Amino acid sequence: MNPIIDGLQPSLKLWGEEEIDGAIYTVYLKKVRYHHTCIDSSEQISHLEWETIRMKILKAGTLEKLVESLTTDTGELESTYMNIFLSTYRSFASPNQVLSILLNRYEQMHNESLQLTPETKDQHKRTLEKVLLVWLDMYSEDFYEPPQYLSLLKVKEFASKYIHGGVLELRAKHRLLKYKRGECEGFASNHSLDFCNEVKLKCLSLDYFSILDIPDKEFALQLTYTDNELFKKLVPYQCLGATWSRRDKITGWNVSPSSVTATVNQFNAVSLRVISTILSDPLLKASVRARIVTKWINIAQELRLLKNFSSLKAITAALQSNSIHRLSKVWLSVPREKIEIFSELAKIFSEENNQTNCRELLIKEGSAKFVNAVWINNKHSLKNSEKIAHDHACTMQGTIPYLGTFLTDLTMIDAAIPDYLPNGLINFDKKRKEFEILAQIKLLQSAANSYDIQVNEDFQVWFSSIPVFDEKESYELSCSIEPQDAMIHSKKHVFDNVKNSVFKWSHQKSDSTPSTSSNDFLCDKNFNEINLPSIVKENGIKMSKSCSSLSISHHNSNMHNGKCAPLQDFYIIKVSLEQKSCDIGGINMYKSIMLNNSDRTRTVITNAMLKHGVDGDAEEYMLVQLVPGGEIVFPDSANVYYAVNRNHELKFVLRPRYKTDGKGKKRTPSPLSKYL
Repeated sequence: MNPIIDGLQPSLKLWGEEEIDGAIYTVYLKKVRYHHTCIDSSEQISHLEWETIRMKILKAGTLEKLVESLTTDTGELESTYMNIFLSTYRSFASPNQVLSILLNRYEQMHNESLQLTPETKDQHKRTLEKVLLVWLDMYSEDFYEPPQYLSLLKVKEFASKYIHGGVLELRAKHRLLKYKRGECEGFASNHSLDFCNEVKLKCLSLDYFSILDIPDKEFALQLTYTDNELFKKLVPYQCLGATWSRRDKITGWNVSPSSVTATVNQFNAVSLRVISTILSDPLLKASVRARIVTKWINIAQELRLLKNFSSLKAITAALQSNSIHRLSKVWLSVPREKIEIFSELAKIFSEENNQTNCRELLIKEGSAKFVNAVWINNKHSLKNSEKIAHDHACTMQGTIPYLGTFLTDLTMIDAAIPDYLPNGLINFDKKRKEFEILAQIKLLQSAANSYDIQVNEDFQVWFSSIPVFDEKESYELSCSIEPQDAMIHSKKHVFDNVKNSVFKWSHQKSDSTPSTSSNDFLCDKNFNEINLPSIVKENGIKMSKSCSSLSISHHNSNMHNGKCAPLQDFYIIKVSLEQKSCDIGGINMYKSIMLNNSDRTRTVITNAMLKHGVDGDAEEYMLVQLVPGGEIVFPDSANVYYAVNRNHELKFVLRPRYKTDGKGKKRTPSPLSKYL
């Protein structure tokens, strides 16, 4: 009897869970067919039959059990499980811990008291050898431990003892020699592209004196070259939320997110230079400054065609920054069709529905090799772009994503799902969810090899030499170009004829209090800052958000004087919608929303209604926090952030404020609640 999976998608049915020897498995039933062969006296008769088999998927376990599950009775690799484990294990173990368990497991296969057949032991040993080879090849940075390289030496000595002369021993020797000779690509470096050292500045002639002198396509190609080199060198597991929150210290092994830092640095480099090229010369006329703004819009349009969403986001974020978008006279001089194009480009990164537009584009265009394969009939295609689209139509190219989308997803997963179950077992289901995001990054990295762009070092030196300003300096320059009073009188005329403008004008209270964008990496001259939530409490879901809260240098950035906005705390809370047929104990359809420290009850109710897809007036609902033995009802004017009971799980109910009594009249319910 030889079971095989049917060509059609097998039907899976959840059976339940099983706990066996320090591990919990989720059990599914799967219908498969097998080929049954019986030999008659005269001929062989074959027919197909069906059976239901049990399929177990590891949900949680001890570290030893997770490592043990890498081996199989067949000697073949469980590639999916192995990839998930090797991509995510650093959040709960160090490489040395995993290596020790793997090698000990191999030695156990020589123990006669182990209740396994000799054939099964040999198969397990074969699997362990393959795992070590894959680990050494795919994640060789885990073994970069200068100057002793103890882990590599351990692997080499192990292979010499048990698999002398085999591939594993040769591979370990080669890697050790490579490291000692300094031939590795430098895992300790920050993977950044340094084009502006003094030698190159002296030997290269700078042909560019102004951004207006550089062709739009060449400018976009050079930005894409740099972004692509950094993206290909990105180490996906460094994007994990545990790395950003520095919880990797628990494992005793420091995972430095250097490749992510380099991407953030480049993103900020582009954004800051967009701002500085527009503001640096205070004597420019508004019409000339508008030409520079138009130039950046044209470059952004070329980046869209190159599918470089990283620099595209950097440019649109910079043009939407407070110091630029307040320049009313400048924007009045920008051609209307360019403002329309910019509006469409900015919509790609809209925060509406969790960046739906950006995500849909990555799904549709991520693996496409040619622009013409995705440009036709694309609802996100730009107006007036046909004249330049044909230049890219026959050029094979990849996709460079805006990394912030993935970092946000991974950070939210890390915040919402615990690392350990109540019984202390490692929550491997969480690792599966994280790996889904990492797999998307790896897929796009494979596609990025399709780019074929030659570096222009003259451009790179010129671009690096552009001076940049911090936020306060940029805002002061902006106010010197267009004083506050003049801006107030003219701003109402801007974009009057542009539908769905991406700008929202807001009067500033003073010249020294610029607003900041919370949707991008850009914050300050400190390029190590990135705008994402970071965990500040292990047992809760309290986070801290500012324009620089998730810092690569891991210092709180709460600077004043215009350099950075004060820290804004928030929580991730779960809100359910009370149904007519349910009492409070039966409510389980929760939606997670962000609760800022400035959110009043009405704002929280509105956000919860949007998440649940509920139409109507927010006044028709009340917000209730569920606590043991009762509930808390929040008045309309309450600041929910400060009023919540933090001693319990942050679960809330959205309850209809009015109920109809038997006479058809509406009445306000008065539950046995604790009112604030």
